[in-house]
Amino acid sequence: MMKKTTLYDSNYSPSNLRGGQGALITIICAIMLLLGACTRNHGDIGIWFGTWHVEQITAGGTPVNVEGDYFFQFQNKVFRVSQVYGHEQLVESFGTWDESEDNNEMTISFPDPAVYYIVMPGLEVNNEFTVTRTSSKEVSFTKTNQDGTVFVYRLKKQP
Repeated sequence: MMKKTTLYDSNYSPSNLRGGQGALITIICAIMLLLGACTRNHGDIGIWFGTWHVEQITAGGTPVNVEGDYFFQFQNKVFRVSQVYGHEQLVESFGTWDESEDNNEMTISFPDPAVYYIVMPGLEVNNEFTVTRTSSKEVSFTKTNQDGTVFVYRLKKQP
């Protein structure tokens, strides 16, 4: 009578298993490895995924001086803006973002104004942007505030 090989036997090898069990275990392991490697939850969001440094902000064509550095981060529909300044101090706010099907417009909203902490020139609780330039390393978009001031944001992708 042939002894049945199990995963707990010291002489285990996928080829010792009967009825294709070895192939099944190999396939399951491969799928688990692939799923564990995902960095983009809920699909590919294109160039926006990751961390972007706000290189420049202009208001009405004039560069705006800001304290510290601002960073935008995109993943799925979650948006994070953070400000890092002096002695590694960090202020951050989370919201949602979406883009139009033609990728020419983007909205960023902070659904709960009570936890909207960032003071950034031109950024409000609800924002409608027009994307003017996109590449895998640099993007630019504009926004016109209620008073008619046009803000331009230039961002650079972080490694």
